[in-house]
Amino acid sequence: MSAYNGFSGEYRNQVQARLEDKWSSGEWPRPAECTVCGQAEGAIHGHLEDYSRPETYVPLCITCHLILHMRYREPSMWEAYTRWIRDGYRPDPQTQKAGFMAVKTRFSGCSPSVWPGEPVNPRRFATYLDGLAPVKFIHPNAATAALF
Repeated sequence: MSAYNGFSGEYRNQVQARLEDKWSSGEWPRPAECTVCGQAEGAIHGHLEDYSRPETYVPLCITCHLILHMRYREPSMWEAYTRWIRDGYRPDPQTQKAGFMAVKTRFSGCSPSVWPGEPVNPRRFATYLDGLAPVKFIHPNAATAALF
C-alpha cells in the first residue's frame, strides 16, 4: 500500500494484517455489506481514514472503495459517482481483480449513463462518501499513531 492521509504504506500494511487477524478470529465482524451502496456480493473491504483507530473501519464494496481513493486524481468522476450513488444506484458486484478493471475501463472517463449498476436504493441526500475530505490531507493522528 502507498501512504494515505499521512499514514505510511508500511503502517497501513501492518494495520491491514491486524484487521485480517481480528476478522479471521471472529473478534471483529468481517465487512459484509457496503455502507454506501448496500452491495453484499463480491469483494467488500474495510476502509479506514484514520489508521490509528482500526476499529472505525467502514465496509465498502470494491467499486466504492476504489473510486473513493481516486477522488483526488479524478474529482469530476468522484462528484459524478457520489451523485449516482445518491440517486439510488448500486454498482454491479465485482471480485477483487475484476473491480480494478471495472473501475479503470467502465467508470473512469465514462459517462454515468454507461456505468455498470442498477437503481436499487432510494434516493438520498448524502452518504458516507459525501462526508470525506475532497482534498489530500494529513490526518491529525498520523504523526502519533502506534499499532494497537
